[in-house]
Amino acid sequence: MKRLNYFHHQFLEERDFQDEQTYQIEMRRRHNRTLHFWGVAEGLAVTRRGDREIVVSPGMAIDKEGREIILPEETVHDLSGFAHMAHAWITLAYHEEHDPQDRHSAGGIEGYTRTTETCELAAARQQPSDDGSVITLARVQLNANGHVGEIDSSVRVHAGSLLRDGSVTRHKLAPELRDSLGAGWLRMPFKPVKLDRLRLGGRLQTGGEGEEGQFIVDVDYAYCGQRGARGTMGIPVPPGARKIKGFRIAGKTNGKVTTQLFRTGWINNQPERTELLLEIAEGPSFHKHVRLDENLDPEGGALAISVVADGPSEIWLVATEFQ
Repeated sequence: MKRLNYFHHQFLEERDFQDEQTYQIEMRRRHNRTLHFWGVAEGLAVTRRGDREIVVSPGMAIDKEGREIILPEETVHDLSGFAHMAHAWITLAYHEEHDPQDRHSAGGIEGYTRTTETCELAAARQQPSDDGSVITLARVQLNANGHVGEIDSSVRVHAGSLLRDGSVTRHKLAPELRDSLGAGWLRMPFKPVKLDRLRLGGRLQTGGEGEEGQFIVDVDYAYCGQRGARGTMGIPVPPGARKIKGFRIAGKTNGKVTTQLFRTGWINNQPERTELLLEIAEGPSFHKHVRLDENLDPEGGALAISVVADGPSEIWLVATEFQ
C-alpha cells in the first residue's frame, strides 16, 4: 500500500491526485468489508403510496464491496408494469456516473470535474442474489387488482459489526451487563424430586429397614419426619456461566443431612457425572457454605444435588455461585 508523501516544491500531476483519491477510497471500503457486514445501515423504509406506487425513504446501505450507497431523498417507484398477484423485489445498488453539469470545456480541454456516486433503485420480478451485490429493501405483494398489497421488510439485511470469534469478550461488556451474565448467586428453596432407597457410590442410603420417608414440599421449603427422606434436584446454570465458585445449603435437622453436588450433562458426546462435593450437616440448624473453583461446559454442562436426611429435617435454601 502506497500513499502520497508531500514535500515543498513537489510537482503534482493528474496521476498523483488520482492515486490520493484511490488510496482513501480503497482503505475506507476495506474497513467496511472487513469489519462490517453488508446491508441497510440507515433508513430506506419502503411504504405504499397510491395503488401502484411505493416510496423509499432516504437512507444508506453498504454492499459486499464496502461501497456506501446513499439515497439522499425520498424516492417514488412505479410498479404498474407488474402483473396481478406478482411479487416485486425492491433493490438498491451502487452506481457511478458523470453529471453533464460537471462537464468542463475550456482552452481545448474537456472532461468532468466530478464523479457522481449515486444509486440504482429497482424492482425485480425474480428474487435477487443474497450475496450483497445488491441490497434488497423489501418484497412487495401485488393483489388481484394489481395494487400494492403487503410489503414485507423482513427480507432485508441490516449492516452491522462483523463479530468474529473472540471479538466480544466479557471485559468489553458494560459492567451492569457483565454482572448479569452467568455471575453471582442463584438462590432457590429446596424443591426435591423424591427418590426411592438407592445407594450413591455405595455410601448413601436412607434410614432403617422400614418404609421410606419422603420430603414434603411446601411453598417456601421442604421437610421430612422421623423416618427421614432423600431427594434430588437440578440446579439451572445461567447462560454464559463457565465456573461454579461456591455452594450453600441451609436448614434445620434433629439428625443429619448429607448433600452431594454433581456436575452432570453431556460433554463431547459423552455423559458427565462428577462429584464436586460431599457435605454432612448436623443440627439443630446448619448453614453450609463451601468454596469451589470448578469449570462448567457452556454447551452441555449441568448441575444436580442429592440430599439425604436422617431424622426430622427442614431445608430452606440451596444456593450456587456462578462466574
